[in-house]
Amino acid sequence: MVEEPIHPVQLEALKRASPAEKIEAVAALYRAAIRLRVEGLRMTHPDWPEERLDFEARRAFRLAGT
Repeated sequence: MVEEPIHPVQLEALKRASPAEKIEAVAALYRAAIRLRVEGLRMTHPDWPEERLDFEARRAFRLAGT
């Protein structure tokens, strides 16, 4: 995976953000990642109910570092 350097404008915005704003930004990214994972699972498991899709998506992230 290639990491792109952070744009100076983004860096300034992060420096000015309060701790609460930074936490909210991380939480928003996490929610977006869960939604993307749910949609990927839905494509491979169209018969799974929404609750199972959500559970498996979150489980994938919980286990990602292990």
